[in-house]
Amino acid sequence: MAKRAKSPEGAQTKATVRAPGLGFVVSTLSRRIIWSLAAKTKMHGVMPAQFPVLRCLNELKESTQIELSRVCGIEQSSMAVTVARMEKRGLIQRRDHDTDARRKLITLTAKGNQMLRMMTDQAHAVYERAVDGLTDEQIQAFLQVCTRMTENLQREVKPADERG
Repeated sequence: MAKRAKSPEGAQTKATVRAPGLGFVVSTLSRRIIWSLAAKTKMHGVMPAQFPVLRCLNELKESTQIELSRVCGIEQSSMAVTVARMEKRGLIQRRDHDTDARRKLITLTAKGNQMLRMMTDQAHAVYERAVDGLTDEQIQAFLQVCTRMTENLQREVKPADERG
């Protein structure tokens, strides 16, 4: 069994004391962020599910759908639907791979770059509202804890496209 962090008083903390409702609290926060972002971006015809795709494509410059699925942490079937919608809206374009005719490369369009900038601005506004009343130290501690917990669970479960 993994060792638990000790409290400042030196006593072992219990998971049942530390984490009741952990999944509910994290899920609720995530939904609230997504709903707030959706409310700010729906008039532009883009939705929060497209945001990680826009961000990844901006960083990668071009990618295959399979790679985007892996990097964004989105199931391939969901990514296929998202990419199709984004292409229809003119946010991305697909082109043939130079050496592999079976593969398509996806890139952002000028409209996609414009939507990424708008969504980034709106996401920052949502995040600022979410952290209102918290200190920089509290925000950093929260992010460190979430990162560690995510890493803990990533070691345990592989995404569907990595399973053998």
